[in-house]
Amino acid sequence: MKTYICVAHAGGQGKTTVAQLLFRNILRKNSKYNLVSADFVDDTGRSKIGKFYPDQVDELGTGARLIAAKLENDPNAALRYWDKFGTILMRGSAVIDVGANVVSLLKQWAHHRSAFRVLQMSNAPPSEILLVCKAEKHAIEDVAELVSTIADNKFIPYEHVTVVLNEVGGSFGRIDVRSVIKEAAPDASVRFVSLPRCTSELWTQLEQTNTPIDRALEMSDREISETFGTDIWSATAGLADLKSWVTSVDKEWKNAGIFK
Repeated sequence: MKTYICVAHAGGQGKTTVAQLLFRNILRKNSKYNLVSADFVDDTGRSKIGKFYPDQVDELGTGARLIAAKLENDPNAALRYWDKFGTILMRGSAVIDVGANVVSLLKQWAHHRSAFRVLQMSNAPPSEILLVCKAEKHAIEDVAELVSTIADNKFIPYEHVTVVLNEVGGSFGRIDVRSVIKEAAPDASVRFVSLPRCTSELWTQLEQTNTPIDRALEMSDREISETFGTDIWSATAGLADLKSWVTSVDKEWKNAGIFK
């Protein structure tokens, strides 16, 4: 089964939200999918998405510490650290949330471990790569650079590359994202999908309490009111808006071919 990899070249682009939406949709059809995070882990031992799904996330962290390489007297210790990432790709059936500070490390690992060739040789299941960006010049340029790297076979084999245009910070409007990416990677085949801003009154509470989107959708209006300490009017309207938003995103992504 496919591996879905959510990537952003900077923090705050919305990749964890994208990973949640992917995991929710896929899990309804295949309960054997795993959730993996290659991202910063704080003192609780959990990454950002790990806080949304406690004890359900395989936490890879951000790489081997420098002291590990010194103790082992092995300069390749940091590379070997990411072999587990490669093993997950070989197995498939995972949604991987890749932190911004990890992207460059994975690119180095893929290059030195000949990941593209090894994964092809091993008949690894295909990967779907989703690159997330907001309507910001530097974010779009970063995504274009990632597309260029992937298209040049410097990363891993993939079936599709999808750019998720996250409108949380505003509309892309006159920003010609396609042209920027086309200039950076003229031969790359890229799909584009939108992630509209969620206007539900519940969104802030979901973020602050690390409540997964799928969990909120399973709750009743009264459960929402009691859980988040809001009145029934806000709870009812907020839940209706959240359901409408998720339905619209699911529909667009399904039409784009992300979901079968």
